Amino acid sequence: MAKKDYYDVLGVAKGASDDEIKKAFRKAAVASHPDKTGGDDTKFKEVNEAYEVLKDREKRSRYDQFGHAGVGQAAGSGGFSGPGGQNVHFDFGDFGDMGDILGSMFGFGGGRNRARRGADFQTSITVEFLDAVFGTTREIGLRNGDKLKVKIPAGIDDGMSIRLAGKGGDGSHGGGKGDLYVQVRVSPSNKWTREGAIILSRIEISMVTATLGGEADVETVDGEVTMKIPAGTQSGAEFKLSGRGAVDPRYSDGRRGPHIVRVQVQTPTNLTKKQKELIQEFAGSAKKRKLF
Repeated sequence: MAKKDYYDVLGVAKGASDDEIKKAFRKAAVASHPDKTGGDDTKFKEVNEAYEVLKDREKRSRYDQFGHAGVGQAAGSGGFSGPGGQNVHFDFGDFGDMGDILGSMFGFGGGRNRARRGADFQTSITVEFLDAVFGTTREIGLRNGDKLKVKIPAGIDDGMSIRLAGKGGDGSHGGGKGDLYVQVRVSPSNKWTREGAIILSRIEISMVTATLGGEADVETVDGEVTMKIPAGTQSGAEFKLSGRGAVDPRYSDGRRGPHIVRVQVQTPTNLTKKQKELIQEFAGSAKKRKLF
């Protein structure tokens, strides 16, 4: 199902000011809040997701240029399953023994010797940026001293956790074992940042390349690629390299998000007298022709 346009979700025009977006968000959030009579949890989540993008000028700019593909996946919007019985979640928690809850409500179960499930355990590991993008295998130690290999799925993001069924504490009176939750921390990179399946980076280009057009080398997680720079490129412009990001957990076919590159135009320094004269000559000519 196609995602709704964020401007439509908040009921504002594309050129709305920051203040208009904030006011629209407050109104929509109050109207759709699940605790309010007639509230709508799905609508409330859509409103929050839209505001998280439109309130941020950089994210809003990418959304205006690339649509939903330019802003990645909102945090907490889902998870994906890993191989070998591992389940990957954005968060985790112990919701208690459902049998105890049903027993207290309806009067069955009870008794000191009924089966109890073992406790869930938690641990954490840190992986490198590229290992999170492409996946890896790590070994962890269990409380009983055993070692266990854990498959880190491609595309896992910082803060997600992997559930290892039956690797927690022992149950009692025939109850099953608890689970082990492995929370993944991703080390930051000095080359790239991530927003869900989107990878972002910055490059510098010369004034000549920005003015006349040309090519620039971009370092992606797959290696160096050459990107075309159109004539008249402005500093701060962004370009999308499709399929060069991380695995997108919203899809089961392993498709990857984009790599978005922001360019910064370099201002030349230490010019010779002749070079300065040429630039001044150009500036005078450009002013007459109203080029800028």
